[in-house]
Order: sequence, then structure tokens, then C-alpha cells
Amino acid sequence: MSAGTGRHCLVLGAGIVGACCAWRLVEAGFRVTLADRGLPGQATSFGNAAGISPSQVVPFSYPGVWKKVPGWLRDPLGPLTIRWRDLPWTGPWLWRFLRAGTAEGVQRASRAQAALMHRVPGDWDELLAATGLQDLLRPRGAITVYERPEQLETDRWIYELETELGFPWKLLDPDELHDLAPALRLDGGAALYLPSWRHTVNPGRLGAAIADDAIARGVHWLQDEALEVTARPDGVEARFASAGARTFDALVLAAGPWSNRFAARLDHAVPMTPKRGYHTTIADSGVSLDLPVISGTRSFVITPLETGLRLAGTAEFARLDAAPDYRRAKALVGHARRYLPGLTATGVTEWMGQRPMMADSVPVISVSPRHRNVFYAFGHGHYGLTQGPTTARLITALMRGEPPALDLAPYRIDRFG
Repeated sequence: MSAGTGRHCLVLGAGIVGACCAWRLVEAGFRVTLADRGLPGQATSFGNAAGISPSQVVPFSYPGVWKKVPGWLRDPLGPLTIRWRDLPWTGPWLWRFLRAGTAEGVQRASRAQAALMHRVPGDWDELLAATGLQDLLRPRGAITVYERPEQLETDRWIYELETELGFPWKLLDPDELHDLAPALRLDGGAALYLPSWRHTVNPGRLGAAIADDAIARGVHWLQDEALEVTARPDGVEARFASAGARTFDALVLAAGPWSNRFAARLDHAVPMTPKRGYHTTIADSGVSLDLPVISGTRSFVITPLETGLRLAGTAEFARLDAAPDYRRAKALVGHARRYLPGLTATGVTEWMGQRPMMADSVPVISVSPRHRNVFYAFGHGHYGLTQGPTTARLITALMRGEPPALDLAPYRIDRFG
């Protein structure tokens, strides 16, 4: 008999992490309810850059990053902006973020991320084989480009650390770059090939399909807004806007940037904030591209999807409920034309989403310190799509009382003291 048999678990949040958790838990014998106010995979998980990126282990805060911030902020449509009227709300997180960027902090976060990332390919392969969704992923790697060679030299330490942690890369000569991406122009710059990358041709469809497969295996779907969650020794009670109060044996909190609202009541809030990203998807771009292209100079990604060419990136710090500024999405078209001179912009859609960013860039994958029936799976930042299946495997092991595949101390919710 499975260790999960008879226990009813609520997975709160139906993004890619929550959908993967629901799928893995029902396979382990749990009764599962997956709940979200929106449809599965259609919030933050819908609009990402579509990359599964194991090599991206270095945190976003590192020594010297603060020196770049003034230049970024001088460009209102550049890679980083702060809604100054929201600074009282975002300021404390930004301070903790900058303080995390020590040499020791970079090593600690990078090694924690690498431990997760090395498990990513196998966990994705297993999930795709079981669900029959292999056609939604492309194992073609990715290209990172810099417009000037000295920009690569500034970032070379990042790639050297990735190599040290087991994620190789290759410097491309012009002929190799042309063979991989004939439409790409990079006059006098530098380009790297990242072999560990994959990309999905439709992240929203992938998340929805995983949730659909989980539902076909017995997961109960509840589209409703959770208003409050309370944990007791004998179970968890969740109060929904329409369904009212429901009781469960256990809770997996996978609500992305909205998770702190519940974690603050169950245990405590953590240093996490929404890092808002934008995308423009061009249905008819006029160019052909087979793999993602990352601009190390302009901090955005170009990814070929089945729906068109997606241009995704930028970082905007604002309140969770602040209105989008779609000028940031429009600016991505101009950036992309720097690399793809044949780019047209027919059939354009724009989007904004909220990445759940931890101050140390490491997700929370943890049992509650106070409640043995509450489990946390949030704060993945840019890498929810990448780490969804791996997070689900670790959470399932915790819920079954089994030793997890790696030491989870770096991901504990109470690691901040």
C-alpha cells in the first residue's frame, strides 16, 4: 500500500510547480485537490521565456551588482526599473537582496541551485514520458550573446562558476553561430552555446496539460480563490470565496508570489517580492529561429514558440497589485531587432507576470517548522518552469516521510533566522 493512500492533500496554486506537485502526489497514492482562482498554467507560468535552464545557478545579487543599478534605472525602459511610489513596500526586500550579494552568499546560493538543477533533466524526462508530452519540449540548447566582447569578460566569472558546478558552455566562432542561428546578426560581439538548456514551444499549454493529466489520474480540480488557511494538529482548513470551508489532511503551498499571504499566518513571511516581467509574442515575425537566444547585454530572451516568437524579460519592482506598464513589453521589439534585422511585428500580444523572487534567489522547498502537515513549494523566481518536476519529487518525499534525494537545509523556510 502506498504511503499516501487515504490522505487528502490540498495543493494551493496551479502554476507549473503546483501542477507538478499535484501530478506527483496523486501518483504516490494521495487524494489531491488542486486549487487556484485561475486556470492551471495560465498565470505567471503562462508568460515566461519558455526555457528549462539548468545552468542558471548564479544568484541575481552578487558583488558589484549595485554599481550597475544606477545605469539601469536611468533608462525607464531598460532591464530594471523600480516604481518609486512603491519603494516603502519593495525597499526592505531590495535591501536584503543587495546584502545577500556577498562572495559567500553567491557560493551558497549557487551550490544550492546546482544541487536542484542537476536533477532537473531526469525529472523532466520522467514526467514527459509518463504524460506523453515529449513533443512540447525541444532539447536544442540556447545561445547567449554579448554586443561587445568586454561585456562577456565582465560576466566570465559567472560562466566559470557554472562550469565548476557541472554546467559547461562553449564559446562560438562566427561560423558556428551562423550554423545555429542564421537569422541572428552579432557584429563584433561574443556568443556562447549553453548545451543544458531546453525550451518548451508553449509553456501555458505545457502547464495546463500536466494539470489535465493529473486530473485524469484522480486529482480534483477546484477553481476558486483561497481566502484563508488554518493548520491544526489534525488537519488543515481552507476557506474559499465560493466553496466555503474545506478540510484536508495536508497542504502544499505553491502559490508563487501570493504565497507569503498564507505563509505569514501559518509560520512567517519570507523575504520574497514580485519581480514583474513582460513579454511580447509576435505571431508572424518574419524570421526563423530554432533555439532561445539570451541577450547578456540587454537582459532579455528570444524564444521560438508554436504561437510565434516570444521576447521576454525586464525586471520591474512594484506592488503586487500595481497596474502593468506595457511600454516595457513594447521596448523588447526594438531590442530584438538589434539581433534579428529581418524581424517584423505582425500579430503582437503583450503580457505582464509576477515572478516570486527570494532575496537569496533560492526557492523555499520545506516542511513547516510549526505544522507537520504543511509543506512549502514557492519562491522559484525565474526557474519555476525549470524546477517544477524536481520540486514536486522532493515535496512528495517529505510528505511520505521518506529521505529526500538531497539535503533540503538550504531551501528551508526558516533559513533566514
